[in-house]
Amino acid sequence: MPELPEVELVKRELTPVINLKITDVELSQYIYNGHKTNKRTIVKDDLDAFKTLVAGKTIMHIGRRGKYLYFLLGDEYETTHLVSHLGMSGAYFIVSDFEDIKEHNFKKHWQVIFSLDNGQKLVYSDIRRFGEMHTHESLHDFPPFARMAPEYTDELSLDHYMTMMRAKKYENKPVKAAIMDGEVIPGVGNIYAVESLYLSHILPTRKVKNISDKRLRELFDRITEVFELSLSRGGSTISDYRSVTGGKGEMQNSFNVYQRKTCPLGHPLKTKVINTRNTFYCTTCQR
Repeated sequence: MPELPEVELVKRELTPVINLKITDVELSQYIYNGHKTNKRTIVKDDLDAFKTLVAGKTIMHIGRRGKYLYFLLGDEYETTHLVSHLGMSGAYFIVSDFEDIKEHNFKKHWQVIFSLDNGQKLVYSDIRRFGEMHTHESLHDFPPFARMAPEYTDELSLDHYMTMMRAKKYENKPVKAAIMDGEVIPGVGNIYAVESLYLSHILPTRKVKNISDKRLRELFDRITEVFELSLSRGGSTISDYRSVTGGKGEMQNSFNVYQRKTCPLGHPLKTKVINTRNTFYCTTCQR
């Protein structure tokens, strides 16, 4: 969390800062307080170099690839890309004053403050500090983007997905693990994987090689369906996801199996750890 729909919603809600100049960058004192001694969290670049590179540049464009946001920053001399991952609990806020952030935890755990030339601030907060920011001259310099499959909205996405699902690398993997791999289809995390598999009537434990092409295509359609439903409902707020304005999503009210005890038909659900995440599924509805 957040997964593709939540990151896409954040991207859309950040539109008001496009064409604004970053006049100053302030970093939290906790940037270095990672889970290992002196491990740099959030900002992965040299901190002074990061501030120097970013300050003074205009936000020219904001995009998304998979679960990553990226900002195209530029001035009259150069452009750079700021890549950002929200981790487990990252959130951006556009505020006129820092005190406008209403929730105490997000205010307490701010990590980066970008001051803008219209007087507003773009604040990145991250309670658990698993998020990240780093700069690149070109997006091609960032290895995850180079490996990432086409977006689900791309006309080549289905063909790529089917080719990868029939590749030797994936044939013996549980199907849930395969669809959570960004080289197959980007942006599918634990929540939307289990929801899509339930709607496709496919057990998450089933090996890819044992699923027909027809059922794999059905699964792709259900993934896109779940993504679009989540976008229409403001994403899923399980604990820490917030919109840029501080709002919560409503997709969690439409879950069929994620964190449920029974499926919509009343059958008891089972759980199993797949791909390091707790997986919910119905052995009656799914096969």
